[in-house]
Amino acid sequence: MTPRGIDSRLIVPGAALGGAAIGWAGLEILRWADHAESRVCRKDPLQGCLTLYPLMGLTGWTAVSLLGLVILLWVLKVRPLALGVTTCMVVSLCTMMLWAEVGALERSWVFYLLSAAGPGLVAALRSPHMRRPAAIGLMALVTAFLVWAAWTTAH
Repeated sequence: MTPRGIDSRLIVPGAALGGAAIGWAGLEILRWADHAESRVCRKDPLQGCLTLYPLMGLTGWTAVSLLGLVILLWVLKVRPLALGVTTCMVVSLCTMMLWAEVGALERSWVFYLLSAAGPGLVAALRSPHMRRPAAIGLMALVTAFLVWAAWTTAH
């Protein structure tokens, strides 16, 4: 009896759905940290306010994203795992930076679509038929993020 694997048609949608779920969890952690800091700093607005909530939010987001992506790509047998997780983390970091600036950490389908794009495209790189379009899509996504980051830094 041969071991049963995952249907290859489900890998890309599964990775995209998992990426959106990981993005949602990370966004909720960052929203919690942002609300906790504003609640604490609202008590005395004339005093300088420095809390550890932003650091806790970023640490929680990093841990959830990293662990979630490792488990997701490992379960879906997306190899090489280290390169896939690194690529997904870069796209996730760019998505979170963009959304913190543009979307003010609000929930939106655009954020979830961007969160799903990284793991979905990385999983699509496995397929010989989808490798070139997925690589082009991933490069276009990362290039757009880098152009946005350079533009906001310059202005």
